[in-house]
Formats: sequence, C-alpha cells, structure tokens
Amino acid sequence: MTRCDRAIRHYEQELERLRSGSGSIEYALEWEKLKLEARIQPAPETQWPPLFREQHVHIGSLIHLWREVARETEDRLAEQGCETFLDIGPWGGFNFVVNQDGYTRMKFSRLTLGIGSLATTPLEETGGLFFDTFMPLYKDRLAKEGLVVPEEWQYKNPKRDPSGRLRELSRTYYFPWHTYENRAFVKVRLSREFETYEEIMVWDFLELLARLYHTTDWTAYKLETKDVDVRFDLQDFISLSHIMEGIYRRTDKEERLLQEIKEAFRGPIRERAVLYEYLDRVVKARWIENLYWAVAGAVLGIRKFERPVSFGPEIQTRPLPPQLLIPVRRHVGAYHERVGALRPENKLGGG
Repeated sequence: MTRCDRAIRHYEQELERLRSGSGSIEYALEWEKLKLEARIQPAPETQWPPLFREQHVHIGSLIHLWREVARETEDRLAEQGCETFLDIGPWGGFNFVVNQDGYTRMKFSRLTLGIGSLATTPLEETGGLFFDTFMPLYKDRLAKEGLVVPEEWQYKNPKRDPSGRLRELSRTYYFPWHTYENRAFVKVRLSREFETYEEIMVWDFLELLARLYHTTDWTAYKLETKDVDVRFDLQDFISLSHIMEGIYRRTDKEERLLQEIKEAFRGPIRERAVLYEYLDRVVKARWIENLYWAVAGAVLGIRKFERPVSFGPEIQTRPLPPQLLIPVRRHVGAYHERVGALRPENKLGGG
C-alpha cells in the first residue's frame, strides 16, 4: 500500500467516524449522491407494452407511466413558481409479482402509488396545488390505457408532525365492488416528510417488522386480531420484505415458503386453516426474527443478539439511517429496471 493509499484510507476511516443523524457522514454523502443521480437521470426513449391486459397490469409500463406523469407535474409546478422533486414508485411488491411477460400474476385489485417529495411541496387538507396538477394528468393517462376513474376521490390518512404541520396525504378512489376484505382502489400517497418513495416503504416496513417481532404470544395475537387483518399483516410482510433483499438473503426454507405463499394468495389463503398454517410456518422459520436482526445489523453493525436493540430510537429515526436506505434503493431500482424491460414476446424470468 502506497503512502497515498494509506492517506486515502485514513480519511475514509475518519469519515466513517463522523456522524450525521443515525449514519456516518460517508453514508449520508452517498445517499445524497444516489438521490441526485435519480434526479438527473434521462428518461428512457422506448415503447412499452399495454398497461392492462385482461385486468392484469404490466408493472414496468405502470412505473414508466408514473414517472412520465411525475416529470410533467414537476414542469407544470415550476411554471407556477413551485420548484420540487417527485420520486415515484409502487408501494410494496406483492400485487406486482410478475410473470415471464411482465404482467402481474393476479388480476388488478389495487394500485397504490407512493410519492416522495421535497418538504416545500404544496400540501393542504383538501389536496392543494400538487394534487390539482398531478391528478388530471394521471387520470388522463389511465383513461388512455383503458381505466376510467370517475371524479369520486377521497382525501384520506392525513399525517402530521409534532408541530401540527401536514406531512402526508392520500387521495383514493374506491371502486364500487371495494370492501375491506376485497380491496379495490386507486391511491396516490404523497409524502413531504420523505424525499424518496423507498423511505416511505422502509418506514412502513420497520413499523410492521418491529410489531411482529415483539408479538411474543402468537396465540393471543390470533384470538385478538381479525382474520382479515392477520392476512393483511402477512401480505404486507411478504410484500414489503422484498425491498430488503439488498440487505438480507432469504434461507432456502424462507424462499420455498415465499413461493408457496405467493401461490396461496390467489385464493386458498382466505381459508382460515390455510392462513394460520402459513403464519405458523413464517414464525417457526424465524423469518421475522432473521429480518429484524439483519436490519439491526445493517444499521448498527452488530450481530444477532449481541445486545438488546430498541427499534424506536435506534432504527426508526428521522431521517432514516442512510446505510439502510442505500442498499434498499439500489435493489429496488434494479428490480424496476428488470421488470420494465420484460416484454410479452420475451422468455425472461420475473421477480
């Protein structure tokens, strides 16, 4: 190692020691670099498959449609004196498990669009400038693809910071056949607490993961929780756990279980015995536990059970730890590029 190499390594080690929130300055700088690269990345010029095919959705086409609408929204907001950045993508992944041709294995049931934005993005209880600009463009694009959404949207789930400032709002259209147990809706979820939509998903996943990990009495959990809510807990765990594949590699047992559950959610999972059989197997496989400690290890650099971990003050910090977000963003970005490249005529594998 040359003197120059030693000097570079010395300064790298010094950067690693400097803190910025829950991470080092080194991680914080890398996270900002990743966000910047996303903002200046040129839009791909290509033709995408039809968005809908017999009620199945091409996830690649959907993501590209969202990105185009977001870019046009940014331009229109800028013309009105509001400079912002919109980072956009699907919440979760379960409904977007794709076949070899890029279309979802299950028929369309819901589309949840997560949008990260700058803290200055206009947001009001009644929507405000962002929704007034984004929604007509989004509705028009969906209509061109064959999905007409009436003007019967509802503003839902406002979230505020401790000072009372509105930091998140969703605008949702529920289809006439929507029920709590059989959900069917189109949803746009805007956050101005988080700049990237991966941060929204990571926050949601951390809350679910910590709650499931600390559920020490599963018998009581089953007795005290509605079957439909147990199913959604399991579905959300499966759906969101895919974002952690840059941090945690599933065991062979967990991988086999994942594939079985994906198939079961087409129908059999609604049977109570089947649902609880899979929940029991997830718990016995220590899948929840393994992911919990993988996240703790990525953020805190500790081994499993090396010391007690408090998810609240140590993991679920504001802002979220960049050393957790960096591998998530890289994995999710690569996943979306892969499914976006799938074509019906190709014989490629889906995620």
